[in-house]
Order: sequence, then C-alpha cells, then structure tokens
Amino acid sequence: MKKFSLLLIAALFAFGMSAQEVQNVSNGTVYLKDKASDHWYIGLGGGTNIYTTKAENDADASFGDRLGWMGQIEIGRWNSPVWGTRLVIDGGHIKHVANVPVGAEQNWLGGHLDIMWSLTDALGGYKPGRVWNLAPYAGVGYMYGLDADWKKPNPDGDLFKNQNQSLTYNLGLINNFRLSRSVSLFLELGWRVLQETFDGSGIQGDFEYDGMFTGTAGLKFGLGGKQEFTPAELMDYNLINDLNSQINRLRAENENLRKRPESCPDCPEVAPAVTESVYVPNVVFFRINSYKIDKGQQVSVYNTAEYMKANPNATVKIVAYADRQTGTPAYNLALSEKRAKAVANALTNEYGIDSSRISIDWKGDTEQPYAENDWNRVAIFFAE
Repeated sequence: MKKFSLLLIAALFAFGMSAQEVQNVSNGTVYLKDKASDHWYIGLGGGTNIYTTKAENDADASFGDRLGWMGQIEIGRWNSPVWGTRLVIDGGHIKHVANVPVGAEQNWLGGHLDIMWSLTDALGGYKPGRVWNLAPYAGVGYMYGLDADWKKPNPDGDLFKNQNQSLTYNLGLINNFRLSRSVSLFLELGWRVLQETFDGSGIQGDFEYDGMFTGTAGLKFGLGGKQEFTPAELMDYNLINDLNSQINRLRAENENLRKRPESCPDCPEVAPAVTESVYVPNVVFFRINSYKIDKGQQVSVYNTAEYMKANPNATVKIVAYADRQTGTPAYNLALSEKRAKAVANALTNEYGIDSSRISIDWKGDTEQPYAENDWNRVAIFFAE
C-alpha cells in the first residue's frame, strides 16, 4: 500500500507540474497559455468528521455524539478550466463511541494531495462568471493520530514507529460558490480510507481499513495574478490557404515579368489618353464570430480608399455576409451588419472618405457569395 501510495503521490505532483508547462486545452477549446503565477488560490475552512467502522456504527450512540471537529488550509492551482491540483493540510478531533485502544478522544494531523476535476465546466462548457461549480477530487494523503492532549499516543516510542498513523486514500466533492472574481465560498464533502491500526485496533499489523467522512466549509481567495482563462482566437486556415494561393500566383506573375527583355523596339509616340481608374472589387475576410478587421485584411480597405481619393465622384457599396454553417440566421444577420459597419467606419475614420459616398448592406447567411463556406465570412466592396 505504501509503495503504491508513494507512486500515486509522485504521479499527482508530476501532473501538476507538467500541466503548468503546456498550453491549456479543455473540451476541444484552446486557451491562452498563462503565467505560472496565475490561477493560484488559498482556502481556509472548518467543519466536522465522523469515524466509520462496524464497531462505531453498532455502538449505542446518537449521530451527534459521534461528530468531531476539524479544520483545514489548502493551496491549489487550476491548470486548465477543467483540471487542477491542490495540497490540503488538515487536523481535528475524533470522537470514538466504540471501545478502541486509543480511548474515546483522539486528535490528528494530516494532509493530502489531490487532483480536482471541474465536472460543471467539463460538461457545461467553461463560463468564468458561473456562480456554482462542482468539482470531484481524488488523492492520497497521510494522518498522524495523537491523544486527547495532542501528544503522540506511545510516548516511549520513536516519532513514527509504532504510533497511530496511516497513509490515506481521499475522495470527495467540492461545491464552489463564486462571490467575486477572486473570492468564493466552498462546501466540501469527503471520505478517506485509512488503516485499521489508526484507532489502535490491530496494532500488530492488521491491514483492514477504516473510513472517515468529513464535511467542511470556508472561503477561497485568489493569490493575485489572473484567475480566469481566455480562449485563444485561432486562425482560419482555409482563409490562410486562400491568401497563400494568391501570393503564390502573384509571385509567378512577377517571375514571368522578370523574364521579359529589358529593351524593346522603338514605338511611335501616341497621344496620351485621359482615362478613369478601373475599380476591381476588394474583399475583407473575417475570422469566425468576429467583425474585427485583421491587419492582413487592411490592404483591401486601403486600396478602396486610394481608388476613391483618385476618383472624387466615385461611390462604393459594402455588402457583408456570414457563413451558413455557424450560428443562427438571426445571429448571422446581426453579425454581418457589424461587419459592414466596421468596414465603412474604417474608410471614414482611418482614410477620411466622406460617409455620403459609402452605402452598406448586410445579408447574414441568406446569400453565400462563395462555394467555400469559410470564405463567406466576408465584406465585399462594389463600385457604384
């Protein structure tokens, strides 16, 4: 049991350390990698415990007569919205109603290292403002029994040899109630399994197991740093591939132009003709669920603004869309409106184009200008 418990402790420690070094991933969502000082908390609480063995349960005693008290301090860190680790240091008082060698009163000190799993965020998705969160935990720990005066039960023995002590296996449920961004109230119900020798029974090596139920409540406080997780805004790879294709096409055209002869035969002079600029429709692609114009798309806005400056009488119409495979029709219609207005505002605010020369329209997902779904997160310029 001891070898297995030590191995499990090492695994818990390794999990906690490695989880701080990798990017946070939860439910298929990638979150920004935060600093090692983020997501730490400390908790203080107290409550009760009840020792459970067949002899204790069969004893003629009321439930209230069996309740002891306990307190705990914990420090932990959520390594992702779903997984976390913590170290709990606790201690308390046990009331034995059965006839056990340690007597009716027993004090103890201990601690346990746990892995926490946020059941609420795992099943319901991560929401930083959620008021209630349920987190089961499992871990291993240690308990050292003391007498009623907080002294070791065998005063003539070594500190650990032949004393009432045990490695423990710990399971439980943590209910967290969010009070603010950095403060929460917790209610914890736990169960720990320990060796029968802890209460003095089977002191010669009986490895049967006893149990102890615990219930604690208290407050948790964030230890500075960031307490919430931020979803990463991933690049649209279909859009990237399309832009790379355009770049490669332009490079090929430049290479062909480079191969042209440096000189050509003299040509007769031709009287210059006055022509207006020919406008080629530009497009602004957007990321999923966004109406922010990325830096790589600003060139389309710039080219349109330059065309309008060179042709003072020209007007332009901006029509925005949303892809059909994401969101509801009502949501997509509102999103395409925001995209159209964002592009129009960029022309007026960043390049000084008079708003009277710009008209806008939005189609949501009612129209899809491109066969590729991801390309339909777009605003298109049309000369009028």
